[in-house]
Amino acid sequence: MKLNALFLNVIPALFLTLSVYSQTSFAAVTWQQVNDNIHFLKQQDKLRFYDSNQVLIEGEKCALMVDASGNFAAVEALAEQLKKHLKTPLCYLVATHFHDDHLLGMAVLQHAFPKAQLIVHKQVADDFTIYQKAYQDKLAGYEKSIELSYQRLATLPTQEQTQWREKLSLAKQRFLRWKTFSLNKPLTAISQQKTIDLGNFNVQINPEQAHTNGDLTLTTNNGSLLIGGDIVDWLPYPGHGELQNWQALLERYINQSNLRTILPGHGGALKKEQLKQPLLFLTSLSTHVKNNQKHTLEQLIDTFPKNVLKPYKQEALNTKSSQLFLQAGLKRAQLTQHTE
Repeated sequence: MKLNALFLNVIPALFLTLSVYSQTSFAAVTWQQVNDNIHFLKQQDKLRFYDSNQVLIEGEKCALMVDASGNFAAVEALAEQLKKHLKTPLCYLVATHFHDDHLLGMAVLQHAFPKAQLIVHKQVADDFTIYQKAYQDKLAGYEKSIELSYQRLATLPTQEQTQWREKLSLAKQRFLRWKTFSLNKPLTAISQQKTIDLGNFNVQINPEQAHTNGDLTLTTNNGSLLIGGDIVDWLPYPGHGELQNWQALLERYINQSNLRTILPGHGGALKKEQLKQPLLFLTSLSTHVKNNQKHTLEQLIDTFPKNVLKPYKQEALNTKSSQLFLQAGLKRAQLTQHTE
């Protein structure tokens, strides 16, 4: 998801530093038991467009973790929880796509569980040096925010400086630790469906091109449960989407008779009927651009069907996010039209 990048430039450096390093404010995912083998680690509602959910699947012999938070302090806290919770070795790490809040935190999990195999889409594997650089770039951003925060520390009242200095010292310690980690290349690149046996519990990993050009989804329980990553988000981010493929895939899920439970990359668990809303949003993007090819982006935003956005207007964060996603989606639909 891209809200973290979109809002980065409006957060003062001191508070940015604390946000990216704070375990207490960012680590509180809710563990929801789906069945005997699966836990849905739901991100805090207020962070649902900034950071991702995770899914833990455990069989009799192995465990598999789907996605990693983009907040490294939160991933470290999760790693400690996993070490206490798991009854079996963590054998597999699956990144559903390349966005920061799903992939980069894998570096922390790889450090905590060095024997776990990272699994990604073949397209992600082919471009992996880009994401390794993104990990280093993120650390460089953290370092810069720490430096700026120390500079601003002098502007605070004297009585506040001690508290902030202690927090910044902790942030620096964490940064120096993360600097010794690396995002290691995946051992498995998925280009066709693959089944993994975790020990009396099978998971199917499926390659798709929808939310990005390199998505993975997972199905379990004879196809009744889908872990769909950002493909199945109720409010989808379409800025990197393969829009036609995405729409067709959502239609397939909606018409899949045995599908019962859908775990998205952001937000709460869904039923397949709820996928009609993101499908409508994505279809409307394509149709609106196709029918108004001479419109500017501003005109497309102003004339976008209000009924499509109405469900996203019920809550402030949904409203703010839907406007940003609308703009990104219209740009993507324009690009798609020009390249067809």
